[in-house]
Amino acid sequence: MQEIELKFQIPAEALEAVRTALVRLAQVAVSALDAPPATAPDSAPLILQAAYFDTPDRRLAQARSALRVRREGEDWVQTLKAAGSHTMVRVEDNQPALPPPAGQALAPRLSLHAGHPAEAALRDALGWDPQHDPDGTRCGLVQLYATDMRRTRVQLRVGVGTLHEGVVELALDEGAITAGQGEALRSVPVRELEIELLSGHPQAVIDTGREWVQRFGLWLDTQTKAHRGDRLARTVVDGDASAALPEVTPPRPVRLPAGASPDTLDAVAAWRLGLEACLAHVTAHMSELATLAAAPLEAQAPVAYQWRRGLRRLRALGRFVQDGQRLGHGPALPAAALVSLQEACVQAASLARLLGHWRDQDALAWLPRKLLDLGIHCPPLPPGPAPEGCPASPAVLAQGAQATAVCLDVLTALMHASAPDEAATQPAAPPASQHALSARLWLAQGLGDWHARCRRPSRHFLALSALASHRLRRRARRLRDVLELYAPLWQDAPGHTPAHPHRLPHQTRALARALDALGALQDETVALARYKPLAATDVGAEFACGWLRARRKPLRKKAQRALRRWMATPRPW
Repeated sequence: MQEIELKFQIPAEALEAVRTALVRLAQVAVSALDAPPATAPDSAPLILQAAYFDTPDRRLAQARSALRVRREGEDWVQTLKAAGSHTMVRVEDNQPALPPPAGQALAPRLSLHAGHPAEAALRDALGWDPQHDPDGTRCGLVQLYATDMRRTRVQLRVGVGTLHEGVVELALDEGAITAGQGEALRSVPVRELEIELLSGHPQAVIDTGREWVQRFGLWLDTQTKAHRGDRLARTVVDGDASAALPEVTPPRPVRLPAGASPDTLDAVAAWRLGLEACLAHVTAHMSELATLAAAPLEAQAPVAYQWRRGLRRLRALGRFVQDGQRLGHGPALPAAALVSLQEACVQAASLARLLGHWRDQDALAWLPRKLLDLGIHCPPLPPGPAPEGCPASPAVLAQGAQATAVCLDVLTALMHASAPDEAATQPAAPPASQHALSARLWLAQGLGDWHARCRRPSRHFLALSALASHRLRRRARRLRDVLELYAPLWQDAPGHTPAHPHRLPHQTRALARALDALGALQDETVALARYKPLAATDVGAEFACGWLRARRKPLRKKAQRALRRWMATPRPW
């Protein structure tokens, strides 16, 4: 089965308030649910003690799955969890289990999942053969870490009388994740609020999450207990120091569904896949960054950079859809989905500007060192003015309500696009011409339009102002983001041979060189503007301005050559 839920981290100072709010809700939950007492939620805390199992080489973790055996009060349950299509969805198979025999260690029995959807996942990840090894004793599973939780639960009916009505369960988990033994035992605290859909519309989960974020300062977190436990075990048990380092991954392209062909994928499906890929990248690095509030800015920088890249890619997709709708060749999406996406993009733009404040300092840190190597003793590069509302660090920004709002808006857009009752009302474009719109045609039309808008200023690049040059760079960067997001549609795929298989890598390399040249020019333009106010009183700053001015013409010519090569490169679309 699939579970639809969101998980939020709770600030330590808000924990008591959240606990009190849940207890009060539990007192009125029966009347709110209009349910008989036999099915009413239990406000008494439930003790949950779980052991998590994997192979020493983490084959389940690599498959984005987790296997646990958990004691839930007097009951025992064995569960396999696997990643779903996006942040809200996870595949979960719960099976009743027995306590371990007296004197024996706790161990999973894979046979409990035989005949269920989890069987295929266990076969693929572990090479499990149910016929010759029913319980999986030869799969090499070992206990790596454990959790000890105190769960307070309450059920609520939300959105009563609306299309988004649903029953959700709020579960407050307090406790710890542990790994190691004896003196090597280590733990990390847990303060989480999970909101799970029990029945009704998935939007009920999102709406409830928004309310609790605003009331108690919670933030969205996609790092599961299994993920955190595995990292703890790698650090404590395996002695893997890299497990304690911040996790950073480059943006990934869309993943085509099993059996899907780039030739038959429609524009709406491609939009969903692209939005889910953007959301995955944003939430992964936002969640990671939020754990680094106590870390120095240097440790936060690489994670913040990837978070900013994810936000930019989300905005690029939003702009691509918006331009397509304006020109009459966008996917047929409900108006509500488009509104939610644009709201997410507005919030993402604000976050990206705040993150840019720290990025500029990191990107220009090389300049004073370079000048010193040349014998020019100049002062440190003055920082730019902090934007209004800029917090103390990127990690604090990741814990803020605005960061979570972006993700909830994206999820709302996905929910609107998947709801048949809403999709049938107020389509964003006349449906007659949209049903047959393929993903490749949609992308080809949009990318072709963006490429043309870059081609015109590229022809006269040396005559462009600094502002126009920066605008061209942003256009090219948006094109790069969308092209890379949908790269699999122009690559080899089972049953699909692209007409020009080598055009995509040639195009991406040429575009990358053009962006690198434009980026270097923009960085030095910013540095020159920051040193100028100091030039009248500081000799080193005056030398720095002269050196930067002398480099400007060669940099512009280099950028012009790179742009011409890019424009001459055959396009995959």
